[in-house]
Amino acid sequence: MPAQDSPPERDLYEVLEVSPNASHEVIEAAYRSLSARYGADPDPAVRERRRELDAAWAVLGDPRRRAEYDAGRRGTSAGTAVADAPPPGTVVTCPRDPAVETALRCSRCGTPICPRCLVQTPVGARCRDCARIARNPIYTLTAGGMARAAAASLIGGVVMGLAWGLILLPFTFGFFAIFVGAGLGYAFTRVLEVATGRKRGPAVVAFAIGGILVAWAVMAALVPQVWLYGALPAGIGAYLAYMNLR
Repeated sequence: MPAQDSPPERDLYEVLEVSPNASHEVIEAAYRSLSARYGADPDPAVRERRRELDAAWAVLGDPRRRAEYDAGRRGTSAGTAVADAPPPGTVVTCPRDPAVETALRCSRCGTPICPRCLVQTPVGARCRDCARIARNPIYTLTAGGMARAAAASLIGGVVMGLAWGLILLPFTFGFFAIFVGAGLGYAFTRVLEVATGRKRGPAVVAFAIGGILVAWAVMAALVPQVWLYGALPAGIGAYLAYMNLR
């Protein structure tokens, strides 16, 4: 039985988000920047992205292997697009701003860009199309993740509010309020990490702060006389949760 054709692999320059004409220094900077962005998160999508980055760097970071790879990819659409681009240093009219002449080129696709339309990125100036980098999976919540985060925020807020009002109330005043706030920040950081699979970003921070506000409201409902004193621990907890989950 004849073997099935395997799907074409993703272009290595696309993986590192650089132009095929990029220098070794630019390619290295792009690899380091992207590797740092994806960190060491255990999310399968993040691990796959890091695997792609490492594989691309293993080829493009070695001059001999890169030359062999370039020889094999000649004639592809990416190579043709780069070949059609004006030579570096040529002054041309910017495609987006026809009234402006420029010698700048996008560091990824080679398209002419001017100071008005360029987007500065960690790996050089790019056109607006190439600057639209895919969002890091660490900061992407699915609908299921949102639902779990909301449930964790509400349930955690009620539980922490009851514990606060019935057990930890004496620590709400004075210096000890710092420890209550630190406990709230730590508790909701851990709760949201478990609920979302260690995600980060504004949405997760919002759920954590929402849970702290629920805890504050439950405590205030139990002991209305001290609702104002609880603002300091709640504020400290919200700040710590933000710093941990941003």
